[in-house]
Amino acid sequence: MKTLPTFLAAALLLAGCSQPAPSGTSTASVGTTATASVSATPAVASAPEREAAVAHLRKAARALEAKKYDEAATYFKLPEGAPPDVVATELAKLTEKREISHAGVEKLAKDGKWGPLKEVFGDKGARWTERAKVSPEQCYGLSLEPAEVGFYWDGSKFLIFRLD
Repeated sequence: MKTLPTFLAAALLLAGCSQPAPSGTSTASVGTTATASVSATPAVASAPEREAAVAHLRKAARALEAKKYDEAATYFKLPEGAPPDVVATELAKLTEKREISHAGVEKLAKDGKWGPLKEVFGDKGARWTERAKVSPEQCYGLSLEPAEVGFYWDGSKFLIFRLD
């Protein structure tokens, strides 16, 4: 199934950027926490909150920077049936291409625009939800040029479906 790696890459990056991080931005590894079982962000009681999304993104960044791809996969909305080796390869590209870093996540957390996906990204966000096969009404965005993150809210936790 030769198209699966391409589909997976598209689902994760959806036309991702391969530009280097701005000067002064570090992609140094952050500390990791050893756990026997990994959860993709605990359930949040009511409507999804910005802080829960940021916490989810921080966990994903830590797992990716530590090269813990099985753990990192739990933070993303992946295509059904995607083989773990293909997922690991595609997730590794996120840090290689500097699509995510601890420093970038912290900058987004501090200064990024948060809200329903349609409000943050407009029609562009709607196209992303079509490609990811998720309901736009259940999606939220976090943006600070040039960074873009799309979160899908499944009713109890976030899953990242767009990361650029």
